[in-house]
Amino acid sequence: MDSIEKFRGRYEFMSNFYRHTIVGTGGIPYPTNEAAFQAAKTPNLLERCLIASAPTPREAKRRGRLVSLRAGWNDTGRHVVMRAVLRAKFADPELSRLLLATGDARLVEGNRWHDQFWGDCRCGRAACARPGRNFLGRYLMELRTELANQ
Repeated sequence: MDSIEKFRGRYEFMSNFYRHTIVGTGGIPYPTNEAAFQAAKTPNLLERCLIASAPTPREAKRRGRLVSLRAGWNDTGRHVVMRAVLRAKFADPELSRLLLATGDARLVEGNRWHDQFWGDCRCGRAACARPGRNFLGRYLMELRTELANQ
Protein backbone atom coordinates (compact mmCIF):
# COMPACT_ATOMS: atom_id res chain seq x y z
CA MET A 1 0.00 0.00 0.00
CA ASP A 2 1.24 3.46 -0.88
CA SER A 3 1.59 6.11 1.76
CA ILE A 4 1.19 9.89 1.65
CA GLU A 5 3.54 11.14 4.35
CA LYS A 6 2.85 14.88 4.45
CA PHE A 7 0.06 17.22 3.46
CA ARG A 8 2.04 19.61 1.27
CA GLY A 9 2.26 20.30 -2.44
CA ARG A 10 -0.41 18.38 -4.33
CA TYR A 11 -1.70 17.00 -1.01
CA GLU A 12 -1.95 20.35 0.74
CA PHE A 13 -5.75 20.15 0.50
CA MET A 14 -5.69 17.61 3.36
CA SER A 15 -3.98 20.02 5.74
CA ASN A 16 -6.10 21.81 8.31
CA PHE A 17 -4.19 24.96 7.30
CA TYR A 18 -5.56 24.73 3.73
CA ARG A 19 -7.68 27.78 2.92
CA HIS A 20 -11.26 26.66 2.47
CA THR A 21 -14.06 28.45 4.28
CA ILE A 22 -16.49 26.43 6.35
CA VAL A 23 -19.37 27.80 8.38
CA GLY A 24 -19.37 26.76 12.00
CA THR A 25 -21.85 26.81 14.84
CA GLY A 26 -23.74 30.08 15.02
CA GLY A 27 -23.10 30.79 11.33
CA ILE A 28 -19.53 31.98 11.90
CA PRO A 29 -17.36 31.54 8.78
CA TYR A 30 -13.90 30.12 9.37
CA PRO A 31 -11.23 30.47 6.66
CA THR A 32 -9.62 27.11 7.49
CA ASN A 33 -10.39 23.89 9.33
CA GLU A 34 -7.71 24.89 11.82
CA ALA A 35 -9.67 28.02 12.76
CA ALA A 36 -12.96 26.08 12.99
CA PHE A 37 -11.35 23.40 15.15
CA GLN A 38 -9.66 25.89 17.48
CA ALA A 39 -12.87 27.91 17.87
CA ALA A 40 -14.85 24.80 18.76
CA LYS A 41 -12.70 24.41 21.86
CA THR A 42 -14.66 27.14 23.62
CA PRO A 43 -18.31 27.92 24.29
CA ASN A 44 -17.39 31.62 24.47
CA LEU A 45 -18.70 33.47 21.39
CA LEU A 46 -16.16 36.30 21.68
CA GLU A 47 -13.27 33.83 21.79
CA ARG A 48 -14.66 31.98 18.75
CA CYS A 49 -14.94 35.26 16.83
CA LEU A 50 -11.38 36.20 17.79
CA ILE A 51 -10.16 32.91 16.33
CA ALA A 52 -12.29 33.31 13.19
CA SER A 53 -10.68 36.72 12.59
CA ALA A 54 -7.10 35.43 12.84
CA PRO A 55 -5.13 36.43 9.73
CA THR A 56 -3.43 33.02 9.38
CA PRO A 57 -4.11 29.44 10.45
CA ARG A 58 -0.99 29.56 12.62
CA GLU A 59 -2.42 32.56 14.47
CA ALA A 60 -5.78 30.80 14.85
CA LYS A 61 -3.93 27.88 16.44
CA ARG A 62 -2.06 30.25 18.78
CA ARG A 63 -5.30 31.97 19.79
CA GLY A 64 -6.91 28.58 20.35
CA ARG A 65 -4.33 27.80 23.01
CA LEU A 66 -5.61 30.76 25.04
CA VAL A 67 -9.35 30.04 25.18
CA SER A 68 -11.48 28.66 27.98
CA LEU A 69 -12.05 24.99 27.10
CA ARG A 70 -15.51 23.51 26.89
CA ALA A 71 -16.30 20.60 29.20
CA GLY A 72 -15.05 17.26 27.89
CA TRP A 73 -12.77 18.79 25.26
CA ASN A 74 -9.73 16.68 26.07
CA ASP A 75 -11.75 13.50 26.54
CA THR A 76 -13.88 13.05 23.45
CA GLY A 77 -14.76 16.57 22.35
CA ARG A 78 -11.72 17.15 20.19
CA HIS A 79 -12.26 13.90 18.31
CA VAL A 80 -15.92 14.67 17.63
CA VAL A 81 -15.06 18.18 16.44
CA MET A 82 -12.19 17.07 14.20
CA ARG A 83 -14.44 14.58 12.45
CA ALA A 84 -17.15 17.24 12.06
CA VAL A 85 -14.85 19.91 10.57
CA LEU A 86 -13.38 17.34 8.18
CA ARG A 87 -16.88 16.35 7.02
CA ALA A 88 -17.76 20.03 6.51
CA LYS A 89 -14.61 20.66 4.48
CA PHE A 90 -14.92 17.56 2.32
CA ALA A 91 -18.59 18.21 1.58
CA ASP A 92 -17.08 20.33 -1.19
CA PRO A 93 -17.29 18.07 -4.29
CA GLU A 94 -13.84 19.05 -5.58
CA LEU A 95 -12.13 18.36 -2.27
CA SER A 96 -14.07 15.13 -1.93
CA ARG A 97 -12.87 14.08 -5.39
CA LEU A 98 -9.26 14.86 -4.46
CA LEU A 99 -9.52 12.85 -1.24
CA LEU A 100 -11.03 9.89 -3.09
CA ALA A 101 -8.22 10.13 -5.66
CA THR A 102 -5.74 9.18 -2.91
CA GLY A 103 -7.09 5.64 -3.32
CA ASP A 104 -6.09 3.32 -0.53
CA ALA A 105 -2.92 5.21 0.37
CA ARG A 106 -2.14 5.43 4.05
CA LEU A 107 -2.49 9.11 5.01
CA VAL A 108 0.02 10.43 7.52
CA GLU A 109 0.13 13.99 8.77
CA GLY A 110 3.93 14.03 8.89
CA ASN A 111 5.30 17.10 10.63
CA ARG A 112 8.33 18.61 12.32
CA TRP A 113 6.50 20.53 15.08
CA HIS A 114 6.29 17.63 17.54
CA ASP A 115 2.60 16.80 17.03
CA GLN A 116 2.40 13.15 17.92
CA PHE A 117 -1.33 13.27 18.57
CA TRP A 118 -2.86 14.48 15.30
CA GLY A 119 0.17 13.51 13.23
CA ASP A 120 3.58 11.88 13.24
CA CYS A 121 6.57 14.11 13.96
CA ARG A 122 9.73 13.38 11.97
CA CYS A 123 12.02 15.98 13.61
CA GLY A 124 14.68 13.50 14.70
CA ARG A 125 14.35 14.19 18.45
CA ALA A 126 14.31 11.17 20.74
CA ALA A 127 10.91 12.23 22.11
CA CYS A 128 9.45 11.91 18.61
CA ALA A 129 11.19 8.68 17.58
CA ARG A 130 8.11 6.50 18.01
CA PRO A 131 5.35 6.85 15.41
CA GLY A 132 2.70 9.42 16.27
CA ARG A 133 -0.95 8.54 16.79
CA ASN A 134 -1.87 10.30 13.52
CA PHE A 135 -5.53 10.90 14.35
CA LEU A 136 -5.85 13.46 11.52
CA GLY A 137 -4.62 10.90 9.00
CA ARG A 138 -6.86 8.21 10.49
CA TYR A 139 -9.94 10.43 10.34
CA LEU A 140 -9.19 11.40 6.74
CA MET A 141 -8.93 7.72 5.79
CA GLU A 142 -12.16 7.01 7.66
CA LEU A 143 -13.91 9.84 5.80
CA ARG A 144 -12.46 8.67 2.47
CA THR A 145 -14.00 5.23 3.06
CA GLU A 146 -17.38 6.80 3.89
CA LEU A 147 -17.27 8.93 0.73
CA ALA A 148 -16.33 5.91 -1.39
CA ASN A 149 -19.31 3.99 -0.02
CA GLN A 150 -21.87 6.72 -0.80
